[in-house]
Amino acid sequence: MEAGGLALAANFQDSAEAALTQIRRPWCVLSVITIAAVLITAGGGPLAAVSAGLSTFWPAHSPITPSPPSPSPPAVATNTHTCGDAVCESPETTSSCAADCPGATTPATCGEEPHSDPAGEAVAWGSAPENRVKSAAECCERCHMHAANPKNIKKPCNSWVFCYMPHCWSLDNGNTHTFGECWLKWQVNPKNPLYGQRGKYTDRFRKRHWNLHLSGKMPNGSPRNLTPPTHVPWTGGVMGAHVEYPKVTWQTDIEGIMTSSQGERIVPWRAWESREQNLARGVRAEFIPS
Repeated sequence: MEAGGLALAANFQDSAEAALTQIRRPWCVLSVITIAAVLITAGGGPLAAVSAGLSTFWPAHSPITPSPPSPSPPAVATNTHTCGDAVCESPETTSSCAADCPGATTPATCGEEPHSDPAGEAVAWGSAPENRVKSAAECCERCHMHAANPKNIKKPCNSWVFCYMPHCWSLDNGNTHTFGECWLKWQVNPKNPLYGQRGKYTDRFRKRHWNLHLSGKMPNGSPRNLTPPTHVPWTGGVMGAHVEYPKVTWQTDIEGIMTSSQGERIVPWRAWESREQNLARGVRAEFIPS
């Protein structure tokens, strides 16, 4: 009985130890996992080094941020009109931009050069009421009709000048030229056309003639009060002439000397001077009528 009791006690002890062993193993595993987690998150120890090394090979992916849209190209200005570019375009007018306006308004056969006063012997005086017209195109047509008339065969019109301003400034201060004047002229050699003035007036030209039209009366009796404009206030042409305006522009200086934007220099011929006097002033022989 005693021996059986001892055997029973021994079996009971073995069973208890086996049960405790089964209980300790999960706790040990759990403790190891807990310690390892602490070491990794604390950033120390060999496990942290291993973790850092792995992150080098398999880096964390940053969230993809979309690129900002490319900026749109700047809008191209549609209103590029500039006063002084030798092109008369709306909203430019003769009042707001005398440099560009009115521009050429006639067919190419008219040989029109804006801001010019072609020379020649007058065959129809523009100041006469019957020789006033409403436009440069009408003035050019008058010249064409004059040349076509057989009775004008000796001196047919081959150049014309039109006053498009209310008061067209001029060097002959004894006269007051107004809108609509259409001067028809005849030049001896239209292949070498003559001009009295062309393009822009220089500052010293305007200064010298500043007071020329500040006295006298207008046709309606009002005081005349006009200083030299920036550009020749006439438009005209030599029939059939090749005109390079606005590619080539001109300016008129003291003594009427005209210089082009390409450097050509022309001394104006004077009808009241002899050939020798014109040559002495620098007039080229081809510009002196024979």
